[in-house]
Amino acid sequence: MKEVTKLGLKQFLRLILINVMCFFVVISFSVLSTAAFTKNIGYTAYGTSSESSEPEELYTYYYADGEDTKKQEYTDRGYTVSESKIRSTLSGTGNAVFLTVSQIFCLLILISFIYPNLWQLGTKDSNLVKFKHEKEDRLKGVKIGAVSVIPLYLGLIALAVFKAGAFVKFPVALYKTVHASFYSFIQLISGGAATVADLSVLRLILLFLLPLVIVAVSGGAYILGYNNYSLGEKLIYKKKSGGEK
Repeated sequence: MKEVTKLGLKQFLRLILINVMCFFVVISFSVLSTAAFTKNIGYTAYGTSSESSEPEELYTYYYADGEDTKKQEYTDRGYTVSESKIRSTLSGTGNAVFLTVSQIFCLLILISFIYPNLWQLGTKDSNLVKFKHEKEDRLKGVKIGAVSVIPLYLGLIALAVFKAGAFVKFPVALYKTVHASFYSFIQLISGGAATVADLSVLRLILLFLLPLVIVAVSGGAYILGYNNYSLGEKLIYKKKSGGEK
């Protein structure tokens, strides 16, 4: 049990690193999606004058309104006018692409950090059991995964307590950011909820299911390693077999 606890805690530390990496993945794909699926539709004009160096908002202009006549008016009055572009909102298609692609990348990162360690542990334990040096425990990977997600469930319990009245204005966006490895899933589950008060009980229950993905990956990787079954080798073998045909 000590080994399981120790390995579970190590995996939790890896989960922190995974979330940090996924945070940057989400930010990157958000920027790319905004660039690809939105366009400039106008600008907000700001001006500074000889009387004040602090810029003040002058007006908002949209290209669809025709020619901007106000800019020259403010220039003639001694203002130095600068523009801050306004972009259209992200379309449904763009948002779907962003959520799908970013979640796929985050799942790949999650699996790549968890799978190899548990697979190797399964292989090692298989040999130890074979030579009677250790008792068989095919659920060891599941147990390690379960220990690693205990802090995640503590966070979810805190979320439920917040919703119950302790902190109803807790922002859902903050929760998504901290758990960036499941950002898209959380976005889909939470819908348009801005705070925990906006989350329905059903949506909160669905959030409790997400950490089970980590437990499943941990358990699956350990079993595959225990049975000395390599997915990588199988894929390479299939590619070679297909090439020979």
